[in-house]
Amino acid sequence: MTDTPNSNDNGKLDESNATEKNAKSDDSTKSDDKKQLNVRISTDLYNKLDSINEPKGVVVTKALEKYLEEDSNDVVSQEYVSALLKQLEIKDSQINALNRQLETKDEQIMERDNTTKMHIAQVQTLINQVEKKTLELEDATKKKWYQFW
Repeated sequence: MTDTPNSNDNGKLDESNATEKNAKSDDSTKSDDKKQLNVRISTDLYNKLDSINEPKGVVVTKALEKYLEEDSNDVVSQEYVSALLKQLEIKDSQINALNRQLETKDEQIMERDNTTKMHIAQVQTLINQVEKKTLELEDATKKKWYQFW
């Protein structure tokens, strides 16, 4: 067998290359919305691509569409994430407001406790004064031992 430009490593005529060349000349006149893309891929990936029964262009196109679709999903998820971040900021501000309210309540409770302690001290002082006056009155009404008559 002779090595022709349209043969592969096994020496067989690569019919798909010949059809692609014919299709290219037809496609260039038929469709202007397609562009050619030349890329280098690993040997393993190329062998896997060879084992598939679909044309390589179709497989690559599907893979690119899927990849780009995932990117658009990432954009949506980024928008979702930014919305969630805004909600978190709102929640943080609400939590801060509640914390300020709790601090105000704590201050009010401390003031009332102090006021209550002061009132208790005043009441205790008054009780002591009343007891003292009561003892003085009892002493005044009692006769001394030498005044028994």
